[in-house]
Amino acid sequence: MNFYPEFEVVRNDSRCIRCRVCERQCANEVHWYDEDGKVMLSDESKCVNCQRCVTLCPTRALKIVKSDCRLRENANYSDQTIKEIYRQAETGGLLLSSMGNPNPLPVYWDKILINASQVTNPPIDPLREPMETRVFLGKKPERITRNPDGTLDTRLAPQLTLSMPVMFSAMSYGSISYNAHASLARAAEALGICYNTGEGGLHEDFYRYGKNTIVQVASGRFGVHKDYLEAGAAIEIKMGQGAKPGIG
Repeated sequence: MNFYPEFEVVRNDSRCIRCRVCERQCANEVHWYDEDGKVMLSDESKCVNCQRCVTLCPTRALKIVKSDCRLRENANYSDQTIKEIYRQAETGGLLLSSMGNPNPLPVYWDKILINASQVTNPPIDPLREPMETRVFLGKKPERITRNPDGTLDTRLAPQLTLSMPVMFSAMSYGSISYNAHASLARAAEALGICYNTGEGGLHEDFYRYGKNTIVQVASGRFGVHKDYLEAGAAIEIKMGQGAKPGIG
């Protein structure tokens, strides 16, 4: 389905000096120069509202505004939801985006009710109702399978075992320094959880923390080599980042 563009490029022709900065700086090729008409034109269907052209325009001739043209909405289906349904129907797949989501998401913490009378330490019946915080990450079988002799097949794909559902997020070696990475590695080992190297590789001093390390591979492949990939307990492949909306 051909939707009306979500964003409109508003260009003030009296201010535009045809310097073509917007054309050179736009990663999505929204702007181009019409040699015949001697004017700058825009393909608004490619615009992701990153505001780069607006920021770099030397004469402030550009504005990016949200289009007023919307699909018919109701209490159950917003304009965005309808568009996502159409796109998924056309492609047969899930909609993917870089990390970070501009949509307003509800905060449910205020709606959680904790009945403290049911929380005891230690549990009332630790043999029948054990309490633990361990988490296992990895591919799980879709169904129970049995071996030819009828016994259960207990083989699993490699699993990460965390003592609690907590992991240190990715922070690269170059951005936080040797000492900071050392602190994260030691803390992860002591807590029985994992930390993430980020996209900057891993110092050889930290290879010994491998069972608590998730090594990251990004598009720049900074510090990526065979020993690095084999040093960690898991590999994270970074597809995008919220700091570069639409192009990360």
